[in-house]
Amino acid sequence: MKTLVSIAMMAGFFAAATAFAAAPASAPAGTTGQCKDGSFTSAAAKKGACHGHKGVKEWYAADAASSTSTTGKDTTASSSSKKKHAAASTAASSSTTAAATPAGPKPADATGLCNDGTYYTGENKKGACRGHKGVKDWYGASATSKAPAATPAPATMPAQTFPKPTPTTMPNANTPTTGTATGSRGTMPGGTSSTPVAGGGAGKVWVNTSTKVYHCQGDRYYGTTKQGEYMSEADATAKGNRPAHGKACSS
Repeated sequence: MKTLVSIAMMAGFFAAATAFAAAPASAPAGTTGQCKDGSFTSAAAKKGACHGHKGVKEWYAADAASSTSTTGKDTTASSSSKKKHAAASTAASSSTTAAATPAGPKPADATGLCNDGTYYTGENKKGACRGHKGVKDWYGASATSKAPAATPAPATMPAQTFPKPTPTTMPNANTPTTGTATGSRGTMPGGTSSTPVAGGGAGKVWVNTSTKVYHCQGDRYYGTTKQGEYMSEADATAKGNRPAHGKACSS
């Protein structure tokens, strides 16, 4: 009887050894099975293990009790992780809401409100609030809508006015001029007349009052210069006049 009991116990031991093979030395710690694609799994339950890895090839787990405990721990850790993530999301949302609130009263020259609550005072909406999460509200006009600055007209130089030349009246050679002594005569080039002034004669010289030179009767300038008069030679010399060519008329 005792022999039969011993044989039954040994058979159970070998059966258990056959059902749960030992994990290879290369498997990571906590390995419960090997998938058909060669990867290892640490799932607590054989059912659903190696999902997406072509199914279970070898299973090393001894029982499901330990897997239940492990599953409970994983579930607790997952729940804790979800709670932390939710808390972080709530905090981030609160921070964003608080930051979006304007930092203070709107400045008089503000042209926009940024998403982080700061105000912008630039003229162009494009590129505004860079580094401040973009534009939330825009108060100013777009730079493209502004009218272009007027181009100044070129300076006009005042017209220069030149005085009109006064026509110069040339003496007409045919117009007679009045001599100093008497009579009139036509004017010759060089300020002389072709006709001697009347009033000359023997004993008189013609004094050119312009040059202080007197001419004797028969001289080409006798009574023909533009300015002059007849007088005696003595009077002419007494008044400081000199004879033409240095030769007196009475010699």
